[in-house]
Amino acid sequence: MNEKVQFVNNVPLFNTEKSDEPQMKRNIKASLITLGIVSIICAILGLLYNMLTLWTSFSGAFEKLTKEQNLTYFYPSFYAMSGICVVFYILLIFCGIYFLRLQIRYAYIFVATLVCEVLYFVSLKFALWNLKHATLSIAAGTGVANGGLMAQYFILFPVWGIVLTLWIKKKIEKELITGSTAD
Repeated sequence: MNEKVQFVNNVPLFNTEKSDEPQMKRNIKASLITLGIVSIICAILGLLYNMLTLWTSFSGAFEKLTKEQNLTYFYPSFYAMSGICVVFYILLIFCGIYFLRLQIRYAYIFVATLVCEVLYFVSLKFALWNLKHATLSIAAGTGVANGGLMAQYFILFPVWGIVLTLWIKKKIEKELITGSTAD
């Protein structure tokens, strides 16, 4: 390695030689690692949120409000929605770990999880909030149970996570078929 060291502003650039790994493969690895990290962080934040709200519920903090407002369906809807969210978070952690291991084996489960999260959240408005006798109870349960999903929604993770996963899957399949990652 007798290559000449290049300098920029009197700072040596040590990685001036060509890497054996093509840029596309590095992009795929970086994308998988990004997906894994973001999936796990969002899932952990969601789990922490749901643990806190469940602990609050079990301590009786919602009891006075549910009686005052006659929220008879609050607890069943809150526990059911919390359970659904916890399943989403576990799936995100599971897929995120595989992404960190640079494996795309569960890409479609990951995409399905994100799609189901969005469909679940949107369907709450149309399916459950229209029940006249339970609207306020279910709305209150929705607000408390689904707050853990907001970390994902704020960064639009269901949108770019799906697009990035499908792009990675396509590039990997193309490389397996043709042996090339070039566009």
